[in-house]
Amino acid sequence: MLIDQPIKPDLTLANISVIRGQKLIIDKVCFSVPAGGICVLQGPNGAGKTSLLRVIAGFLPNSAGVLMLGAHLFSPLKSTLPIWYIGAPYGFHPNLSARKNLVQIATMRGLSLPEEDIFHINDFTEQPIRTLSSGQLQRLALSQLCLQSSNQSPALWLLDEPNSALDSSHCLILETLIEDHIRKGGRVIASAHQTLCKHLSPEIIQLEILK
Repeated sequence: MLIDQPIKPDLTLANISVIRGQKLIIDKVCFSVPAGGICVLQGPNGAGKTSLLRVIAGFLPNSAGVLMLGAHLFSPLKSTLPIWYIGAPYGFHPNLSARKNLVQIATMRGLSLPEEDIFHINDFTEQPIRTLSSGQLQRLALSQLCLQSSNQSPALWLLDEPNSALDSSHCLILETLIEDHIRKGGRVIASAHQTLCKHLSPEIIQLEILK
């Protein structure tokens, strides 16, 4: 007997424009991300990749266009779709240890710490955030993607240059983590100057600096 599976709607950006400081930096961007889909934003520095990710996360207002989840308007701060935004400056408390920051984030979101330390943060878990290198900060930030919940649907990951400052071994760990997330029906929108996942075929969204 076949059991119908619930249809998971696409997340769609329809004619999204963004103005910052009275300058148009993103003009009528359109693309959709299905469950189990990945899009990669590419373009030179200043083309608006980070700003677009922050609009999708609900941190910046868009000047025109709409975000839709299926047939419904998508409001990031009110959506039942879990969202993780990972990007500098990360929002960690500089005087707390790496572990205390991660515990606070887990507690606020009703999640538990991961059973496996795949990004090897135990190497510096008791150090204050202010003493960590850029690579250590990136590994700690990415460890948020491993926080666990028994009842959350696959999340939307918004990743701003997630493999920057990582060594080759941790880039491979990140790649495996993203591939596993996609297989489980999660969504990923990432900005990247270098290859993110060699075994996936993401939709490439090319952004340009507007004149």
